[in-house]
Amino acid sequence: MEIRQLKTFMSIVKLGSFSQAAHFLGYTQSTVTTHIQLLERELNIALFERFGHQLMLTTDGERLYDYAEEIVKLSENAKNELENIDIPHGVITIGIPESICAYHLTQLMKEYNALYPDVNLKLKIDDSINFCYLLRKNVIDIAFFLSKTIQDSDLRSEFLWVEKIVMVAAPENPLAKLAKVTAEQLQGQKLIFTDLSNSYQIILNEYLIEKSIPLPMILELESIDMIKQFVISNLGITLLPMAAVQKEIEAGKLVILPWQGVKLNTNAYLVYHKEKYFSCAIKAFITLVKERLLK
Repeated sequence: MEIRQLKTFMSIVKLGSFSQAAHFLGYTQSTVTTHIQLLERELNIALFERFGHQLMLTTDGERLYDYAEEIVKLSENAKNELENIDIPHGVITIGIPESICAYHLTQLMKEYNALYPDVNLKLKIDDSINFCYLLRKNVIDIAFFLSKTIQDSDLRSEFLWVEKIVMVAAPENPLAKLAKVTAEQLQGQKLIFTDLSNSYQIILNEYLIEKSIPLPMILELESIDMIKQFVISNLGITLLPMAAVQKEIEAGKLVILPWQGVKLNTNAYLVYHKEKYFSCAIKAFITLVKERLLK
């Protein structure tokens, strides 16, 4: 029984599938399967069973998971104690929204890598709403959130800055000619977003519902760059952080619409679980974030 096999087993349980565990761990799916087969063969038990498409632990698998958590934790604690913990090293897994990663963190990441070359930063790009679950499962160490507030009692947050959110369109869009844009004038427009669960989209939707205005048609795309290209082509309008559209506005490819409704700005936070153990590497990263990004 090897620690890496137990980590593979725990990742499958946390993420719900062999394929997601393989993606997260950087293994091929066949490697993940082999790890589980070796564990089952050594212990002479079955760890998982399938009901349709759902993967579930067996009773023996549940018992092993409790032991695996203790064994892996003891292993990590031993490494931290026996190695030189004053020198940042190891891996930090960070949950981060695309806009923060691309438009706020590139220089900080470069600086951190230069200061601590023995630390491997592993970034999981996703929407903030998904990070609460991953923090609780200890799949990620820390996360950046774009949210009005962080209200979860088991999470700790550090306010970093106010993220300015702007409504933008192509210069030839009819709304770009108006002196002000109200909620009523969004009717007939197509709103383009990466995800309907981001905080500023939720704010806008709630405002339109409050005003009894039908929600505009919505198009979801996978990335901010795709959204910008669609909006530049006048296929719709969008809400994005100012940092994400600054260059396009300066180049005249996009214009800020004079929105007169609810304030769309949101906040950036650094968030972690209240029981999270901070390695030297994590402490150094958080310190650098506060020094460079706290506003």
